[in-house]
Amino acid sequence: MRTIEITTTQNVVIQVKLATLIDRIVGFVLDLIIFYLLYLLLYALLIPLIIGSRDLYWVMIAVGIVMSFYTLIFEVIMRGQTPGKSIMGIKVIKVDGTQPEFVDYFRRWALRWIDILGSFGAVAITSISTSDKGQRLGDKIADTIVVKKKQISGYELKDILSITSSKTYEPVYPEVRALNEDNMLTLKRLLNRKQKFPNISVYNHLMIEAGQKIEKHLSVSKKEKSYNDFIRQLLKDYVILTR
Repeated sequence: MRTIEITTTQNVVIQVKLATLIDRIVGFVLDLIIFYLLYLLLYALLIPLIIGSRDLYWVMIAVGIVMSFYTLIFEVIMRGQTPGKSIMGIKVIKVDGTQPEFVDYFRRWALRWIDILGSFGAVAITSISTSDKGQRLGDKIADTIVVKKKQISGYELKDILSITSSKTYEPVYPEVRALNEDNMLTLKRLLNRKQKFPNISVYNHLMIEAGQKIEKHLSVSKKEKSYNDFIRQLLKDYVILTR
């Protein structure tokens, strides 16, 4: 798995996992399938309205032009993802970790005609394979990269990027360094399950039991009102202290 270090706007260096070439190719193929299905849907919806019309050819040309903006439209609406990218768990971000703006998405889209369509993908594959940041020409022009949403240690990219500069952040529980990645992933999965199924009491009992064991293991006392918040704080401290 290829990784790179990005420097955020807060001058924090974060290591992120790049999307693999296979991820991007499969995502592209999925988008082609979805594109074709949407085109057929639009065709089916329009045909009853224009049966017998001499303008049928031009109407379908117009639909094709609109559909050519498929990638641009979805990346703008879905904030760096298309349906295919979403299925593959990858997304487009700026090289500093920020969210691209419309002009960035437009630049990536415009270069698709050279990267992918005009060269049957050869230019894109060559560029991605040889670039340190896994960038095709469109990415280089737009200053973007394509990364895995699920990042180092199983954390979501948005969770990592939401943490402020390590120079100003003071961890509440520096003792959390004594835990390992497996411990933290187990806690994160438990927290996610508790948030997803808040009415299932067994998860609440497990959160309390896990929190109490950690307190004893680290020789700390929770400062938060609930063990949910305690474990959430431990996760945040762990990310900032170990990345």
